Amino acid sequence: MNNSRSTKGQRRRSIARRATIAVGAAVAAAVALTSCSLSPSAAGSGSGSNTLTVAIWKGYGADLPWVATDFKKQTGATLKFQYIDSESNELQLVNKANGGIDVALPNIQYIGQGIDQGIFHELDTSKLTNYTDFYPEFSGRKEIRKDGKLYGVPWTWGSTGLFFDGSKVAPTPDSLSVLWDPKYKGQIALIDDATVLVPITALYLGEDPQNPDMAKVTPALQKLKDNAKLLYSSTDDLAKGIASGAIVAGIANSDGIGGLVAGNAPGTSNFRYEVTKEGAVGWIDNWAIAAKTQHLDLAYKWLNYMTGKDFLTKWANTPADSSPAPANKSVVASLEPATLDRLQANPDKISSLALQLPQPADRLQSWVDAWTQVKAGS
Repeated sequence: MNNSRSTKGQRRRSIARRATIAVGAAVAAAVALTSCSLSPSAAGSGSGSNTLTVAIWKGYGADLPWVATDFKKQTGATLKFQYIDSESNELQLVNKANGGIDVALPNIQYIGQGIDQGIFHELDTSKLTNYTDFYPEFSGRKEIRKDGKLYGVPWTWGSTGLFFDGSKVAPTPDSLSVLWDPKYKGQIALIDDATVLVPITALYLGEDPQNPDMAKVTPALQKLKDNAKLLYSSTDDLAKGIASGAIVAGIANSDGIGGLVAGNAPGTSNFRYEVTKEGAVGWIDNWAIAAKTQHLDLAYKWLNYMTGKDFLTKWANTPADSSPAPANKSVVASLEPATLDRLQANPDKISSLALQLPQPADRLQSWVDAWTQVKAGS
């Protein structure tokens, strides 16, 4: 396998985004990214232009080379990308751009902040050609609405949960408890991210993953960390750990481990990903139109293109392009079983996901503090 594909922006984004959520939420109000301010002309998105400026994570589907070519062929428009490095950074960029950014990709946990700040445009569902094809569990979320008005459309989704080596972990696990099993001490890999590990631990304990009792979670988190061989922050690091033969189970992003297995990464031939009976952590990315866009019609065309069958099918069927699961159920229904397995696009598991939702900053900070203390051994 070519390990470069595991460093695609989407894989970096999946892990890096989660690692910055808590800190970003706690300090976003105090941070002024003055260097990121854009004007319509600076972004190449003036009222007289035919350029659509998109705020996204680098390497995350929308900026694939063939996308710009295809979109221009369909609309005559040129694409320009403004890359983000965190969810809070994205909101600030859209706000400061003053119309210089046309569309953005806020996660379900952050879109509400943008809606409250007035930086996203109310959406007219009659102009969204794929609206009826979205999973209602996603398109019906309250987080993408305010006062009954829609501000975002679901694009991709995924989960973070249990993976294991079926040749070494027996019987086949259906529970997160395998991660705490002393039998596998020193053979577990964990994402180094409190916003995943705390909800996972809460699920294991039967606690509310959105607001768990940290007096119960923290000691269980310590036991989980004591079982770990590897704390990782990139899929490359996870791939190396698996290749060494030292890892038999752990917590990973569904698309990350699915991509490694599909790409025949060393040591992954018997690895599987599972949303267990307790569930898994979930996420949804949504497209939104900037409130001050000067290209509203073109922005709608972008949303329809990105969420449509042609783009999503091609993306999903090209493993090297690192697609997560599509939120368009008609696309999922058309994909081959092997592709669905790689993407972990199982709609039956949607109801089992503990979504990463908006949280009070002090709560998220308490999660980060607990994990920091656990890692320090205190």
